Amino acid sequence: MDDGSAGTDERHLDIGSLAARIGRLAPTKWVLPDWAASVANGFLIHEEAATDTRANGMSVRLNGRSLELNRAELAAAYPASTPRLVVFVHGLADTEMAWFHRNEPQKHRSGTDFGSRLASDLRSTPVYVRYNTGKHVSDSGTDLARLVSDLVRHWPQPVREVVLIGHSLGGLVVRSAIHQARYRRLAWLSRVTGVICLGTPHAGARVERAAAWAAALLGRHLATAPLSRLLELRSGAVKDLAYGYLHEYQWSTELTNLSSRDRATLTRFPKDVPQLFVYATVSKSETRWGRVLGDLVVGAANAGTTSYDADLRWLGGLHHIDLLQQDSVYDAMLDWLRARRRRPSRLTSSNGRGRTSQARLPRHGAKPAGR
Repeated sequence: MDDGSAGTDERHLDIGSLAARIGRLAPTKWVLPDWAASVANGFLIHEEAATDTRANGMSVRLNGRSLELNRAELAAAYPASTPRLVVFVHGLADTEMAWFHRNEPQKHRSGTDFGSRLASDLRSTPVYVRYNTGKHVSDSGTDLARLVSDLVRHWPQPVREVVLIGHSLGGLVVRSAIHQARYRRLAWLSRVTGVICLGTPHAGARVERAAAWAAALLGRHLATAPLSRLLELRSGAVKDLAYGYLHEYQWSTELTNLSSRDRATLTRFPKDVPQLFVYATVSKSETRWGRVLGDLVVGAANAGTTSYDADLRWLGGLHHIDLLQQDSVYDAMLDWLRARRRRPSRLTSSNGRGRTSQARLPRHGAKPAGR
């Protein structure tokens, strides 16, 4: 996103590339160009551009700089590394900078990012990633599965625990990566001690469903067809948000012949991986309308759904962005992670149940994400 390597296509305006070029003229610490590129990639760029193999992929970021995932560079970047990793995955049209904010005690924001606080409270090492949020969730999940494999393989010391935390779309990406790690039998899955999703539309987003409906309706009439084509420029990730898609077969026209058994296997989350879904409402009580409004971006029923094997934590009086910053959100995560540490690990007591089942899904043009 910030080196402008994404190719342009004469059929559409590559706003992300333009924003990246502007970024070259700005000081390194000026984050506006990065933010502009992330918005363009997340919302505005056509799906073909968002999945262009020349575009920047997912990367680990430290102080705005992309790190090479080799032992020497990781050792230099994290001299106080610990065997416990906490990987943070941002949401749609955002960057890793979303996790950092100013100190505002009057708004119950400590000014310290969640990762730094966990480093102190749980003796862990935070790792922040950046990715093109316009790509399909399944593609970003593949990237994250590969990145965690490389991270664990080249970490300066043996990794004992991995916690994955995703905000909004990032939660879907995290869960997709877990599914793919299970399918590909990746070694790092056995080290995952928790998945935390903050304001994630697991059951889909009503706004995107409305946009899809509007695009289909406008496309029926010649006079409104141009508006329909404009709406169809929504990125792959935005379209995935309609129903919380995690898998390629859910959106790909090339993978529609899976058996019901294979689909059930693919969508069954490993029971050995504990999950916490934190969701919020702008209302301070869980009234009917409060649940409908949710955090003003995701409805409470979609983010705090009981359809999954997850612990739920509701917080009142917060909006979607508050979930990145509020002390009450951090306290909920910390309490849950501490409680998980006090319990016997299901990873060692269940003989790896949930990690050995493998669906027969041939991802077209793809190879396993790692070992």
